[in-house]
Amino acid sequence: MGGCTQFPALDRTITPEMEAADYPDLVPIDPLLAQAEAGRIDPRQTEAQLTGRAARLETRANRIGGARTDQAAADRLARLRARAAQLRQAGLTPPERERLEDEPAQ
Repeated sequence: MGGCTQFPALDRTITPEMEAADYPDLVPIDPLLAQAEAGRIDPRQTEAQLTGRAARLETRANRIGGARTDQAAADRLARLRARAAQLRQAGLTPPERERLEDEPAQ
C-alpha cells in the first residue's frame, strides 16, 4: 500500500535542467583520500607548536618585564602571560593523548 501513495513533498523537485544533466565523471578514489588526509590536523604536531609558541611568549614576557617597569609594559606583560596560559590550555588532554597513542598511524 505504501508503494502506491503519492509523496507531494518529493514530487517535481527535480528541475528539467537537472533531469537533462550528464552524470558526474567517475574518478579514482585514491587522490580524493590523499586530499582528505592532507587536510587533517595532526594533534601531536599542533600541541608541540602551541607549547613552543607558549614558551616563546613566556620568554618574551619575561624579557619585557625585566626591561621596563611602566604601566604599558606591565599591561603587555600580563597580556602575553595570559596568552601563553591560553596556548598551554589549548593542548591535548591526557585522555586525548592516550586515544591517539592507541590508534594505529594511517
